[in-house]
Amino acid sequence: MSIYGECMEKKRGGLFILVLGLVVAVRLGSNVVKLYKSGGRLTEQEAKLVEVKKENKELKARLAQVQSSEFMEREAREKLGLGKEGEVVVIIPEKETESVKNKTQTQDDEPHWVKWRKLYLKF
Repeated sequence: MSIYGECMEKKRGGLFILVLGLVVAVRLGSNVVKLYKSGGRLTEQEAKLVEVKKENKELKARLAQVQSSEFMEREAREKLGLGKEGEVVVIIPEKETESVKNKTQTQDDEPHWVKWRKLYLKF
């Protein structure tokens, strides 16, 4: 072999090592970026888990409330119009309840100072 051939082989070997090093560095860098991003996802999922646990706790409390006998009795009274023995159930027509709602809404439109003036000064 000539000196020129040996020199070219060394350059090829160095070039191969350089390319191999660049490939390894790029792959390692991309893995570091993936790990960094996965840490952010982990934090996000942990926050979501805390929120879901809180919601689960609230739903369990609501379930216990709904399963109570007091809740069932109240629902039977309100929705079905039932009552206890000896009680008289009074059902007010919807038209009357609507008129009461309308009256309270018009009264709420006035400022408080006007209500106080009407109450104490009678004008």
